[in-house]
Amino acid sequence: MEKTNKTGGLWNVVISFGAVVITSFVALKTTSTTALTVSIFMGFCLLVSLVGLLHMVLTDREGMEALEMDAIKASRDGEALFEQGEVLPAKRSREQFERLLVPVIAIVMLVMQGVGVYYLGWVKISTVLEGLKSQTVPLLVESQYLGLAGAALLAVILFMRGQFATNLARLQRDRLLQPSSDFILFTAYLFIVLAAVLAVSFKEQRADLWVGIALACLLAALAVENLLSMIFEIYRPRVSGRKGRLLYQSRLIGLIAKPENLFTTAGKVLDYQFGFKVSETWGYQFLRERLGVLVGIQIIIFWLSTCVVTLGPSERGRLQNLLTSSSSAEWLDSGIHFKLPWPFAEVERFRPNQVHSFYVGLEADDNPDVLNRARLWLKPSGKNYDSELNGNQNGLGKGKIYFPTGSGKTGVDENVIVPSIPVHYRIHGTSNESRKGLEDGWLSYSDPEAVIKELAHRAVSRYFISKDMKTLMRTGRNQAMEDVKRELQVLTDDRDLGVEILFVGMADLRPPAESPIQMQGMKEDMSGDPDKKGTMQTDPVAVVFERAIMANITQETEKALARNVARREQSMQSNQVQTILDTAISNAKVKLEVAQSRLELSRQQNEPFLRAPRLFSLWLYTRAVKRSLMDTRKYIVAVKNADISADIDLKETIRRGMLDVKVPPAGGNK
Repeated sequence: MEKTNKTGGLWNVVISFGAVVITSFVALKTTSTTALTVSIFMGFCLLVSLVGLLHMVLTDREGMEALEMDAIKASRDGEALFEQGEVLPAKRSREQFERLLVPVIAIVMLVMQGVGVYYLGWVKISTVLEGLKSQTVPLLVESQYLGLAGAALLAVILFMRGQFATNLARLQRDRLLQPSSDFILFTAYLFIVLAAVLAVSFKEQRADLWVGIALACLLAALAVENLLSMIFEIYRPRVSGRKGRLLYQSRLIGLIAKPENLFTTAGKVLDYQFGFKVSETWGYQFLRERLGVLVGIQIIIFWLSTCVVTLGPSERGRLQNLLTSSSSAEWLDSGIHFKLPWPFAEVERFRPNQVHSFYVGLEADDNPDVLNRARLWLKPSGKNYDSELNGNQNGLGKGKIYFPTGSGKTGVDENVIVPSIPVHYRIHGTSNESRKGLEDGWLSYSDPEAVIKELAHRAVSRYFISKDMKTLMRTGRNQAMEDVKRELQVLTDDRDLGVEILFVGMADLRPPAESPIQMQGMKEDMSGDPDKKGTMQTDPVAVVFERAIMANITQETEKALARNVARREQSMQSNQVQTILDTAISNAKVKLEVAQSRLELSRQQNEPFLRAPRLFSLWLYTRAVKRSLMDTRKYIVAVKNADISADIDLKETIRRGMLDVKVPPAGGNK
């Protein structure tokens, strides 16, 4: 006869039902995602407790029926009574319950888990995420004190009941009481988490969303475990006399509720691997019994470490105790300070006298891949460019990157520009007679960063509306930096922000990569004026601006080429005149030198001629004859008893070298 504890099962049902009612009320009042998820888990705990109680009742009836049958069989008339066959309705009811109803309940639980995951992930959490986009300071949790009281009360009750029921089920080996007891202990841990989330929500309400997402993932894991358990149960071999696994029992829940079971499994594995009882050593037993205490001590030490705050040399902190009013804020200087642990006290850090920065317009992308590539107007780069361009459903981001230029006055063309303007400023640490500081200036506003950003946006818009885009893109950037910086400083001083504007950069100005009709809001703005809408430019502004620049560049290039051609022709003409002059001068110099040479020769021959005119003339004649007869052929004819005569042939018609060729005699040399 299997042992059952119907009283324990009934208590589990009653406590689970009360916890479901209170949790549903807390989830309704606090609108907390975590509380809603915990209420879903609490509903499954109630379902498991009801199924476990029903299973206990059927098993107990079967045990009582078996005792009655044993008593009847022991009597004299027992054999005759059961000769026609045994009749065991309670046993058949229990078997039918395990064979049919338990799988149906497992399927129902799987469907409910799937619906819960869908509702949490695609309805509740998605709605909260959409709401976060439209709120700077989200309101996700309400009535924190009520929820904190209810979560703490349920955590204590469920923990005490869960610990008692699980230990009782382990000692009595009651497998039917174990599933609901594990689930109750598990939900006690969930209520502890819920209480922590509600406490944190006083400072950071987004924590409720993140924990809700984690619990939704845990619910999805339970659904997967339930599905795998049903699949494995189909193919599990049936052994006579061996009890089957309960489909409504979750091993994952049991592991989270009683992590010491992991030590039992690990001990068996170690015993098998090492060959001796490792699980019986004092070290293993110490870890098994004191690991939770050690982890708890570490958590407590980590929590107490939040009492110590260290401020750097350039930091100042504002200590605010959440247990008292906000007017009791205390300022802390650099050094080590002590406070109440989180979340009962917090220190807000400020860094005055340091440089702070933000962007007006499109925020520059500091990705190295973006910085190292060419920056083209038709391929704009910047953080969240698409979201700033199109905006979200709430309209945030619309008009944050387009700035109009030109006021419509004569000589100032209207256009649109996309700036990426870094603004550097510094908060004054202390105040004096002429200006405010951190405490009485910057912190006098609830959101001073938003104030200075809006002032910078206003100053840039006001300046751009008075200038045309050509001036801003070409020669007006340096002047724009000084003018906007001066105007922004005046605006911040008028509002006593206590800041000093250090730098306003105008290096990254570009025409939009979109056409005016494609810009966000242009179609809606022009819907009331179809004539103006029809005349809007369909080409991107960057393309139109680039065409004008290229036209100017082409015109200047053609002018430069024409000037170069004229200079080249002028140079060629100058070179020709200079060549003629140089040639004439050179020829004149040669002729002059020849004439001077002849004059000098005449002067040298004048004196010999004066001394011996006849002899000098004969010398000149003979020298001329000598020169003329040097290469001529001479024929001398000598006749006996006659004067010698010479015949000189001055005509030379054949080259001398051809007549000097020696021709061998006929027959060869002998």
